[in-house]
Amino acid sequence: MSDLPSLSINFSDCPIHLEDFFVRILSQRYQLHREDRPEFLIYALTGQRHRLYNCVKIWTHHEVYRPNWKECDYAILPFLGNDPRHYYLPIFAYNRSPKPLIRNNIDWPQIRSEKTRFCSLLSAYVNRTVQRRMDFFNELNRRRKVDSIGRAGNNTGWKVPSGHAPKLEALRPYKFTIAFENKELDGWTTEKMYDPMAAHTVPIFWGDQRAVEYFNPEAFINAYDFKSLSELADYVCAVDADEKLYRKYLEAPPFRDNTPPDVFSEDKLLDFLKKVFATAIKPVGQRRWFFHLTKWRLAKRNKLPTE
Repeated sequence: MSDLPSLSINFSDCPIHLEDFFVRILSQRYQLHREDRPEFLIYALTGQRHRLYNCVKIWTHHEVYRPNWKECDYAILPFLGNDPRHYYLPIFAYNRSPKPLIRNNIDWPQIRSEKTRFCSLLSAYVNRTVQRRMDFFNELNRRRKVDSIGRAGNNTGWKVPSGHAPKLEALRPYKFTIAFENKELDGWTTEKMYDPMAAHTVPIFWGDQRAVEYFNPEAFINAYDFKSLSELADYVCAVDADEKLYRKYLEAPPFRDNTPPDVFSEDKLLDFLKKVFATAIKPVGQRRWFFHLTKWRLAKRNKLPTE
């Protein structure tokens, strides 16, 4: 029998990879009991089944959606906020390991010899939310051809197959990768920064001014260091023409002091969850009980103290 403490929990409206992540993390410290009437529920934004529960609810998502504090008690978010009920877990720390970005015993001459192409863009869609990304693509492309190898704005006739490994393989021949996020938001640094570094290509980054807190500023070209996209494009071309300067970016460790930041710490996430599990509160689903006016009343999971 396990010596780990028991945890009454369930999951709702979660993609399977998200549920698997939390099961793996929580199993390090708890013996999980998946129950129909749990004490704690972790849920995402892919459905409405979470409304059936009135236990302590923890909301999480991997896009820039803010929690509805009328429905949840805590939140795990991929961007920064100032509410003590939320925990910051950036996407790159959720679904990527820090190990590929730790630089030890790298054959830099070999890596450099593989860099036979200028710059890539991998974008799945084009609309107003990524206008800045496409504006920079056009700005740089006017100076030197940038290969757009995704579904959006494709100019190569070839699209990168889906999956993480094919993406890294596709990025590997490029000296630079345009790594513009779809939003400018503190903490909103995604795999767009991580994946180019894992493929030993230099990211040209925009989207999170605080990215320098998690990644070494010497390892990427930061759009915030320039007054305009035109000035940024000129600088990328200058780095491309200056072998010594390019090698400085290429060989810089992605993490400061070659040490992963604590956002990768599973122990830190578990400490947050431990505090959640140990704190006695009246769940918001019981404090704001309005489900009796809706169909959800008939299927609610936990009885109220007055029942």
